[in-house]
Amino acid sequence: MFGYVTINKMELKFKEYYSYKGYYCGLCKCLKTQYSNKSRFTLNYDMTFLILLLSSLYEPANKLYNERCIAHPSKKQLIIQNEITEYAASINIMLSYYNMIDNWLDDKDYKSLAISKALQQEFKKSNLKLPEKSKIIKKRLDNISLLEKNNSQDLDAVSNEFGHLMEEVILYKKDEWEKNLRKTGFFLGKYIYFLDAYEDMKKDEENKSYNPFNNLDVENKQAYAKELLMLNLSFLSEEIEKLPLVQDKAIIDNIIYSGMLNKLNKANIENKKEINK
Repeated sequence: MFGYVTINKMELKFKEYYSYKGYYCGLCKCLKTQYSNKSRFTLNYDMTFLILLLSSLYEPANKLYNERCIAHPSKKQLIIQNEITEYAASINIMLSYYNMIDNWLDDKDYKSLAISKALQQEFKKSNLKLPEKSKIIKKRLDNISLLEKNNSQDLDAVSNEFGHLMEEVILYKKDEWEKNLRKTGFFLGKYIYFLDAYEDMKKDEENKSYNPFNNLDVENKQAYAKELLMLNLSFLSEEIEKLPLVQDKAIIDNIIYSGMLNKLNKANIENKKEINK
């Protein structure tokens, strides 16, 4: 369930994209220094959004510098890091590890099994840093797994679990913004879960795999699923607007109002192609 929370590059100004890449590269660098070089392969855009959102809200002091790396050996890249970068790196490791385990259990994907084994030491370290977060994330994922195994037809039951998981991910600390952050994480989590299921409707139907939308007793499952996705994206945008975000707000708006919508539209196009085959 990675890769749904990203930018629409074509609609960003150069300066905005430069900053976005700086946070992304900062997370990559943090994964290397705090965990290991191989942990950089778990890097994803979803955690960059987490850094952007929390950095905009709390405005911690940023460390900025330029550095070359394996991916960009010829030109130095902007690196932006702060205290939230390290938090996001730990969450990134946890979610990547659990995602690989889930892929192995569901699909017997040996590549995912190998990656999970390679990340065991990094996962243990992230657990030591954020033990309560790890405990809650595992509990929510276990609940989802149980509901899916029981072929739950309750859309809210399964999507709410991932919503509650993302609540904990986005809740950096308990303060006056806790309620808003929890709601933001909740609707973001539901959207991610629904979009992941929406993308896989045809494939899951063919493979006889669990998909909450394929269990619906409605005339047009595709249209119903898209309406539900748009509703949750609307709820998410409402909660984002309640937060006093100024720093990098244009990038955050690009992700919410354009980047995530692009992902949905691409999924919709692919679904229509599958239906018309």
